[in-house]
Amino acid sequence: MSTARSGDLAALWRAQVAKNGPRPFLTYLDFETGERVELSYSTMDNWTSKTANLIQDELLAEPGSRFLLAAPPHWMTAIWAIAPLLCSAVVSPWGDAARARYAVAGPEQDQLEFARACNGERYALSLLPLGRPFAEVPDGFEDYVAEVRVHGDRFGSFSPPNGDAPALTVDSGEALTHRAVLAEADGRYEDGARLLVPIDETSVDAAGLIDWLYAPIAAGGSVVLARGGSGADLDRLAETERAQRFKVDK
Repeated sequence: MSTARSGDLAALWRAQVAKNGPRPFLTYLDFETGERVELSYSTMDNWTSKTANLIQDELLAEPGSRFLLAAPPHWMTAIWAIAPLLCSAVVSPWGDAARARYAVAGPEQDQLEFARACNGERYALSLLPLGRPFAEVPDGFEDYVAEVRVHGDRFGSFSPPNGDAPALTVDSGEALTHRAVLAEADGRYEDGARLLVPIDETSVDAAGLIDWLYAPIAAGGSVVLARGGSGADLDRLAETERAQRFKVDK
């Protein structure tokens, strides 16, 4: 049985970090640029903790505050799909920007424009290799990579979530609770499963995040996010990484 019985996604994440610290959690690979980033559970926890400290100490986000997430599947996007939950805030992937208190966007113009409808603080993700900051920060946004570096890599929440707290918005705008997200995520994969997830076969909506992020966390597993590549490239990668091919249930 997975650790998802912990009741909320924040407790689940902490339990899996404690159990799996040095083990791989997320590998990001871009066939076009040759970029490869490997994050263990512990390294990912450093990033999510620093980001949660930014959210709590700098943004002063309150429980239930919505964080619009308008970005493609990426390791930086994954950080922002976890960190707000540690603060009892709500992740709103491609949700109603006008209802969001804060916004996080990828670097493409359509992503930035979508997020500009949020009237609160906005952060842009460069998505550049090695986590580099922007050479020129988009107008109306803070550079996430530059801003997060000053924050501590240990986090203690002033308002930890519980299973009934809102966690993730769906297309209708309704927010699923932590317990509801865990019910969807738990048992989807075998414990310790390693998944190869082609980016063009998934998404950053609520269903996509459950498929390629929260469900692997519930299983104490790991994810290889692959951008580009032919079918043969992906088959070879699956063999090299000893990963099962990700498939979305239709």
